[in-house]
Amino acid sequence: MGRQHWYSANKLRSLGLVAIICCSFHALSSLVLTTLVLAPSSPEWRVVLLLGSLFTIAGAAVGAQSFQPANKHVQWWASLLSGASSIALMGGYSAGQLWGQQAALLGTTIGCSLGGGLGILTFNHRGWVRIALILLGSLCAYGSAFGFSAWAIAAMAAQRWSIALGLGMVSGLYLWITQRSLKWTYHQWLYQYRRN
Repeated sequence: MGRQHWYSANKLRSLGLVAIICCSFHALSSLVLTTLVLAPSSPEWRVVLLLGSLFTIAGAAVGAQSFQPANKHVQWWASLLSGASSIALMGGYSAGQLWGQQAALLGTTIGCSLGGGLGILTFNHRGWVRIALILLGSLCAYGSAFGFSAWAIAAMAAQRWSIALGLGMVSGLYLWITQRSLKWTYHQWLYQYRRN
């Protein structure tokens, strides 16, 4: 009976969320580190702009969701943007690892469409897929905080104090969004676990 209880559906789903955390953290941290080694003079700078945009959109959108606004249109858009941008990052990374750099753009496009659809389907529900999307958005917010803090340190090294201050403040904002979103994810998980 104890073994049967251990392998219940909720515990397997929780283990699935842990697997998502591990795989996503590895993928997203690799993408963040990729953006940090490229300079604005690099011909690949457009990659930095694309990845940075997706990270910041996903982080900001999951932060907006964590406030649970009363306006359904705000929730709908936040869920759509968070799902689309975070899954786009994962799709681009996965396709790039499997089939090379040229496939990464296709993976990003497919991931964006898939993630946006999942965001729309789950925005008004409490379920395991929604928890996974919120978790991915939270990790993107952390990636944004890390990236902005690294750029702030680089600006300080170049003695560009106003840029460093601005980037440091944005980094602090995304750290706060990360903390808030992870707490919200935990409460969503707890509710779903107890309900089932």
